[in-house]
Amino acid sequence: MRNRLSAGIAALTAAGALLFLPAVPAGAAGSTPVLTIAGTSTAVGVGDTLAANLVSGTFATMYNPGTTTGVKCSTSTIGGSVAVNPLATGSATASGPVGTLTFAGCTSNVTGVTGVNSLTMSNLPYTLSISDSAGFPVSLTGTIQAAVNLKTLAGNALCTYSSTSGALNGNATNTPPKITMTNQPFTKLSGPSICFASINFSAAYGPVTDTTLGGTVFVN
Repeated sequence: MRNRLSAGIAALTAAGALLFLPAVPAGAAGSTPVLTIAGTSTAVGVGDTLAANLVSGTFATMYNPGTTTGVKCSTSTIGGSVAVNPLATGSATASGPVGTLTFAGCTSNVTGVTGVNSLTMSNLPYTLSISDSAGFPVSLTGTIQAAVNLKTLAGNALCTYSSTSGALNGNATNTPPKITMTNQPFTKLSGPSICFASINFSAAYGPVTDTTLGGTVFVN
């Protein structure tokens, strides 16, 4: 009788201990994807369309390296879709094609340039990758080329450039929600002497919106 009573007390004690064990967060088991909708556990779906404009009050710039001379644009939009959104592991990467990268409201402070007819990107789509590793690295890859059509005192001048490394690199943040690329180098392919031999591209886009589901995209 005493043995049965002791066994019963031990079982109850063990059960009570289990009740007070801390719950394991759902994400700890690797159940959270790299990209979710902010404020929810909803995964950004494969095939979802993503889009972002410039962070309010900022410009996309293509400047002569080390200066603030060149072209700046008040409007720019980047957009594409999600091809891969794996579970976050600390070294996982979400990616997808970028079919839209446009610029408008562009001006120039280059001596001899009176305006900017257009700034267009060639060889789209590119591929945008976002990693969940430290700092949330972002990379835009492909045959990235830009054509800047300038109005000059001598007529129109077309300056074409190619990404020096074949990639535009940056970082994502959740607070505030944005993707930032700073001083990414381009090398001149063609154009008259008024075109700089090289330029640095900088821009900050955010928030990135999942236009399929609605809501801001969060990186985990």
